[in-house]
Amino acid sequence: MLTDSTTAPLILVVEGNDKHAELIQRSFEKAAEEYHLEIVGTIRAAKMVSERTSPRLVMTDYRLPDGDGSELVAVAGGAWPVILMSSYGNEKVAVEVMKIGAQDYIVKSPEVFDDLHRIVKYALMTWELIVARRQTDEAVYRAKKDWEKTFDAVPELISIIDLDYTITRANKAMAARCGLTPQELVGRKCHEVICGISDSRSSCPHFIMTQKGMEHRDEFERELLNGVFDVTVSPLFDDDGAITGCVHVMRDITKRKQAEEERQNLERQLQHTQKLESLGVLSGGIAHDFNNILTIILGHCYILKENIDTEVDRNVHLQLIESSANRAADLCRQMLTYAGKSTLLQTEFSMWLLVDEIVKMLTSAIKKNVTIILDMKRDIPMIAGDSSQIQQVVMNLIINASEAIGEMAGTITVGLKKRFIQSVQPEIDYFGSKILPGSYACLEVSDTGCGMSDETTRRLFEPFYTTKFTGRGLGMSAILGILKAHNGTLQVASTQGVGTTFKVYIPITGAYEQVETSPPTKVAAPVLPNATVLLVEDEDTLRNIGTTLLGTLGFSVIDAANGYEALEQYKTYGNEIDLVILDLIMPVMGGIEAYHELRKLNKSVPIILCSGYGAESVEVVTAMDNKAGFLHKPYNVIELRKVLREKLEGKQQHTE
Repeated sequence: MLTDSTTAPLILVVEGNDKHAELIQRSFEKAAEEYHLEIVGTIRAAKMVSERTSPRLVMTDYRLPDGDGSELVAVAGGAWPVILMSSYGNEKVAVEVMKIGAQDYIVKSPEVFDDLHRIVKYALMTWELIVARRQTDEAVYRAKKDWEKTFDAVPELISIIDLDYTITRANKAMAARCGLTPQELVGRKCHEVICGISDSRSSCPHFIMTQKGMEHRDEFERELLNGVFDVTVSPLFDDDGAITGCVHVMRDITKRKQAEEERQNLERQLQHTQKLESLGVLSGGIAHDFNNILTIILGHCYILKENIDTEVDRNVHLQLIESSANRAADLCRQMLTYAGKSTLLQTEFSMWLLVDEIVKMLTSAIKKNVTIILDMKRDIPMIAGDSSQIQQVVMNLIINASEAIGEMAGTITVGLKKRFIQSVQPEIDYFGSKILPGSYACLEVSDTGCGMSDETTRRLFEPFYTTKFTGRGLGMSAILGILKAHNGTLQVASTQGVGTTFKVYIPITGAYEQVETSPPTKVAAPVLPNATVLLVEDEDTLRNIGTTLLGTLGFSVIDAANGYEALEQYKTYGNEIDLVILDLIMPVMGGIEAYHELRKLNKSVPIILCSGYGAESVEVVTAMDNKAGFLHKPYNVIELRKVLREKLEGKQQHTE
């Protein structure tokens, strides 16, 4: 039915034949739906109506007084449907008008006029579907363009790769890093453009992803792309859940890796600087203790040399000299261990012995107004970590505690016990985090010093922060770094004017270790086989005493003052020499060079390298040669006999 309501669909009829226009109007009067009909007779009038308001549909005669009705298709521009009518059917015209975008083409007849309202109804329904499809297509297109823009805007190197390792798509960042365009990358093998190899490898993240059927992530250095990358490979699935390829994402972490290396280098430098500083703190006390030892030795030597009658047996003087010399050697060993720059090794060690040794070493270095009280349990199992770094932690805490006490009388209490942290009763560390449940070795260092203010406590672990004058202060940031590396943590409690307590927690990994509290019983020296030793030592006094000691053990001795002389002696008496004792530091030719030259002459003769430095100085040699050994200076007869017997017995078994 027809209505003047503006809410009803507006149908614009362009018909120059009044009779036909009347038939069209009658058809719409029979319609069940409401329509608002407007009839004009020319193209010009139709354009004016369409400018005033947008019709829902236009029905136009093909032949009009002022032109071709197909012009109204262009006027509509796809905003509304257009149905062209003609009194004479022409298939060619029908094809042409449909090509330019007409909704329909009908031939006028009484039957068509009678059914026109149904034709319009169907046309409007069809148009709604067309509009919906067009909107969907436009939304898909916009989404595709947005996705492409996002895909190309991402700075990470992204590519889509199929199961045959062929790149099917790549973003601009990936293409630019490869020196190509995204189109040039498509169709290439990923291992060619990323790794520069012709075939895939078992270490390829794409290969691992297909084997596991799940996302894989790893870090790689790619020389071809000039960087280090965090690579994530995520699988793509079809509707049946089968993997069809992957999304390959490479994030350049080269700068981050370089920054991490720089930070680690700075931390190592800081730790080394702080270790040197702690050695400076120790040096005065060590020198004092060492001079006391030398005074004892020189005093007893003078008594023996002058035959002074002290009503004390000569052997007592000799025992005291030997005891003092051993004490001096122990001091040197402790200092070398602490100051050594050997490669950091992850080992198991006794926390009890380590702390006990540090305290003994610091006793002579700390001011006499400070008393150290030990409260250490002996049931502490082994600790896994780097003993040198843990030494630094213990050293720094005790020295800082001593300096906090200052010139007033005070005490430092060093406690060590085993702690078990339960999940139901969590402990909180300095940073407010829960300490993970488990067994820990808990080192507690408390002092009665000046204590810290709240600000100092808050800034305690800032790098380079110190409350001491320039050039002093064993940084707490180094302690924090060491503890983190050992999966440990700490607690701090401090009150100004009262003192400070540090509690260090280090995870326990080893089994129970029984701590030795008394020196082992000496075993009588077994009789050694008669053999000849080539003794190579540049210092005359040491060479002479070495010859004498070897003689007391039943050896014949051939000596040399340096590596060059040792080679000459071996070339002359090589058949007679059963073992070589070789000093490490010598003029003309040192011990390492001489070792290699002797090995050229004889690959099986036992060689013992001797040095006052640590065993790590010759580990490169002894680790690869089971016929080489190490003897630490100063050595006594028992140690010398043990090393010689082991090497000579090994030679004898090899000969047999």
